Amino acid sequence: MTDASDVFAILVREHADRLLAYLRATVPPSSVDDLFQETVLVAWRRLGDYDRSRPFGAWLRGIARNIAMDHRSRLWRERPTDDAVLDGIDRRAAEHDRGDAEEFRARVARLDECVAALPEEYRDAIHLCYRNEMPVARVAREVGASVEAVKKRLQRARAMIAACMDQGGAIA
Repeated sequence: MTDASDVFAILVREHADRLLAYLRATVPPSSVDDLFQETVLVAWRRLGDYDRSRPFGAWLRGIARNIAMDHRSRLWRERPTDDAVLDGIDRRAAEHDRGDAEEFRARVARLDECVAALPEEYRDAIHLCYRNEMPVARVAREVGASVEAVKKRLQRARAMIAACMDQGGAIA
């Protein structure tokens, strides 16, 4: 017979990748692991408050959002994120709650493939800006281009990634 801790562990494992993706979208990379652990601990302590008629992932993300907002207000003042951005991230995350974890992992893998298939100058801009979290001005210095040129590369790269994702993984 499974007890509450077993069920909780299964639910957290099922939603871990999506929760990590949510946190990566809302906090600096150096904070993701700590805030993930804090979210899971708070969720465990508040498990009695969970309404089983609602999706577990949304409840977990709500806890993560509150923790992330508190974290940002204390430590991340130089890169503010307003509520509209967080609401948009929440809406997109809620769309993926309907899919299973394997489907989410497959989309992440496809995203990685789409980024890898970009022309080098676009791929470098994406990696520096989004994975390394460099400001556009610093990316421009790194790649030896103007700020406007980097903005255009990022815009084109995002469009190519979106088209690739829509087509199931082929860069046009």
